[in-house]
Amino acid sequence: MSEFTKISRRDFMKLGGAVGSAAGVMTLGSKRLKAMEQELGGRDVSSVTGAERESVPYTCLACNIEDGGVAYVENGRVVKLEGNMDHPNTRGKLCAKGNSGFLHIYDPDRIMTPLLRTGKRGEGKWKRISYEEATALLAKKLRAVIDRSHEEHDPAILNEIVFKWGRDRTGGAVGRFMHALGSNAMLNHTNICESSKKVGLEPSWGPDIESCDWANTKYILNFGSNVLETAYFMNP
Repeated sequence: MSEFTKISRRDFMKLGGAVGSAAGVMTLGSKRLKAMEQELGGRDVSSVTGAERESVPYTCLACNIEDGGVAYVENGRVVKLEGNMDHPNTRGKLCAKGNSGFLHIYDPDRIMTPLLRTGKRGEGKWKRISYEEATALLAKKLRAVIDRSHEEHDPAILNEIVFKWGRDRTGGAVGRFMHALGSNAMLNHTNICESSKKVGLEPSWGPDIESCDWANTKYILNFGSNVLETAYFMNP
C-alpha cells in the first residue's frame, strides 16, 4: 500500500462523518433548506414533515425594548420564534431571551388560575380558585378598606390598597382604577429596575436614558455587545 493510500482510523471516522453529513443535507431538499433563510413576513417549515408552518407577527414582551417577532405555529402550538424583518427598528434581530420566549407559554410551573393562600405567609400553601371567586374576594376586601376610610375620615387609609403590576400593558386601566379608589400606591417595574436612574438623571439633564453623541464621535470602542443592534432606543 502506497503512502498516499494509507489512512488512520481517526481520519477514516472523520471522513465518514463528513460524507454522512453531506448526504443528509442533500436529502433534505430545497424546501427544507429554505427554512434556514429569513424572509420578509416570516416563513418556516417543519423539520419533520416539511409542511409550512403558520407565521404570526407579535411583539416580544420579554423586556421593555419590545422587539418585533414572528411566531411559528405547528398543529396549534408555538414551536419557534424569530425576529421580524419588517420591524423598523430591530429588522429581524431577536436576542436569545426573546428566542426562548415561547417556553414561558408551556412552562409546567406557569400559573394558569388565581391562587388563594391557605397557610401562613411563607409556608407555600395555596389552592386554586376560579376567577369569579377571586373577583368576589377582592371586592369584599376592597370594600372593607374603603368603608373604614370613610368611617374614620382618613383618605390615607386607602393607600393600604396596593397594586403591583410590573410593566403596565393595560393601556392605563390600572392607573384609572387605582385613582378611582383613591389610592396612590401603585408599584410598577420602574420601582425595581430604573427608579434610581430616573431620580438621578431626569432632574440633572432631562432624559433618563443616556445616549452617545453619535454625530460628533470619531471612534467607538465596543466590548461585549453591539449597541447598534440592541437597545435601539439609545440610538439616533
